[in-house]
Amino acid sequence: MTGRLSGLTARIKEVAPESESTHCLIHREMLASRKMSPEFNSVLMDVVKVINHIKAHTLNSRLFEQLCEEMGAEYRCLLLYTEIRWLSRGKSLTRVFELREPLQRFLSEKKSPLAAHFSDKVWVAKLAYLCDIFSLLNELNLGLQGKMTTVFKLSDKVAAFKAKLELWGRRVNRGILDMFQTLVGIVGETELEHSFCQLVHDHLSLLLKEFEHYFPTTKDPRTSKEWIRDPFANKSGESSMSMQEEQLLLEIANDGGLKTTFKTTTLPVFWIKVMAEYLEIATTALKSLLPFPTTYLCEAGFSAVTATKTKQRNKLDISNTLRVSLSPITPRWNRLVAKKQAQGSH
Repeated sequence: MTGRLSGLTARIKEVAPESESTHCLIHREMLASRKMSPEFNSVLMDVVKVINHIKAHTLNSRLFEQLCEEMGAEYRCLLLYTEIRWLSRGKSLTRVFELREPLQRFLSEKKSPLAAHFSDKVWVAKLAYLCDIFSLLNELNLGLQGKMTTVFKLSDKVAAFKAKLELWGRRVNRGILDMFQTLVGIVGETELEHSFCQLVHDHLSLLLKEFEHYFPTTKDPRTSKEWIRDPFANKSGESSMSMQEEQLLLEIANDGGLKTTFKTTTLPVFWIKVMAEYLEIATTALKSLLPFPTTYLCEAGFSAVTATKTKQRNKLDISNTLRVSLSPITPRWNRLVAKKQAQGSH
């Protein structure tokens, strides 16, 4: 629907060729983390089968809940895996790993062939690694969410994660796995062959390759724009700037009042204030800050609609409700209630 070749983006560019589009950074992160080797993908598919085997039947769900309670497990149920949900993969894998003992016992009692996986130490080690790496990816995903974000801030987080992938790959090559806490606990219980470390290294390399594909260094939005983020740190300007812009940047960099303002306001607000005196350079800066780097606000709106439109409360017009749900302003409930006149008795 929004494809750059034949979708909404292409149609808009037909009318406005100078318009720019942005591919949501969170969506790109999800696409980059989707591909994995057959060895790890088979473990994920096995986990999905285990979850569906229990969650698809009410009786199985109830019996498994009772078993978890008897065994003193921290949780009582599994989490369904949904590919379109941002954090589903990591949370589903982690829950299965934490309930692996009740799962093995339950599946054994049901004589399911899936029970054999939980007695396979290599399979459990692969599951532990997947829990760790997708938990780390979930942390990145959460870091990319939120309001009042800029493409510079989010690009920093992605670049940091790419650097971490390189670091983890080098450490795994030396047989060091301490960055994967769940896997380290499993390694302490059993000796893993060198081939397993090679599998982990290959997956980290694949992840790095995918991240480089979806977040190419050659198209880094921060390139030649560091002056926007901190006009006081780079007084010499950038190669892509015009002479007029460089001169204006030097004036801003030597303005003590603006330097104080820069420290106390957000980046977009700062450049909006600068517009009054330095219109040309502020306009250039705001063109880079204006695009939404993610679709987080849209997704938050969808979540608010889902939360408010229930069977008991299903209005056709939800504009006012949605506005209150998404507003950052907290209503002064005590003052609003005090202004309401109670119905007098008859």
